[in-house]
Amino acid sequence: MGVVPASLGSPTPTPTEPRKTVLVFGGSFDPVHQAHVAVVKHIVARCKVNEVRLIPAGQPWQKACLTATAEQRVQMLRLAFDDALPVPYSIDLQEIDRAKQHIASYTVDTLSNLRSQLGNEVALILLIGADQFHNFATWKNWQHIFNLAHIVVAARPGYSLQHDTLPSEFAALWQQANGSIEDLKQCPFGKTWLETELAWDISATRLREQLQQAGQSKETTSLIPGKVLDYLQQHRIYDETPKHQGSSTN
Repeated sequence: MGVVPASLGSPTPTPTEPRKTVLVFGGSFDPVHQAHVAVVKHIVARCKVNEVRLIPAGQPWQKACLTATAEQRVQMLRLAFDDALPVPYSIDLQEIDRAKQHIASYTVDTLSNLRSQLGNEVALILLIGADQFHNFATWKNWQHIFNLAHIVVAARPGYSLQHDTLPSEFAALWQQANGSIEDLKQCPFGKTWLETELAWDISATRLREQLQQAGQSKETTSLIPGKVLDYLQQHRIYDETPKHQGSSTN
């Protein structure tokens, strides 16, 4: 797989000892933008995360195509996150590796792989956006995700986080699992949290359109990390019509 498994040699924490906490954040990253970096930094500080795993998608079924190649998206992540976080991070290539073998990726499988690598005592936090929150009950074996990780939702303008807008089974399970920030460190999985203090509204689709139509603009300059923007301009990634088709799923 794409990353080296973390060491599992440390003693099992006692119930009062905060656990090692790993934040899992996936996405297309087409392109990587400031909101990706900002929300990860915010959750790392808020939840006292010890390590970050970034997981670029292989073939996300919700989107008709990806413009940047897997290699380009991985390089953008490196340029955006190197020296940006106070904790170690790694880029997990498992979904990209599955796509190369024409195997669909599901979040439940990705988390199962991480859990097998990291062991049962580490707290896993799956970070998702408000748009994914509303589609969560359509994901494969979504109920089992509660048995693999905590789920933290980052608010986004224009998306309601009210439970009455969710499918009833998912809303009930979400409310039952709702806990505090402290709970995320005290148990390895099964808690939920809505993070409303940081609400970025950046559309990757709009950024791609701007780069395709006008190249570097005031908006792209402010919303894309400088090193990433330089890389995009150098390689002219968004100068042409998207060509990289894909069809994987959550």
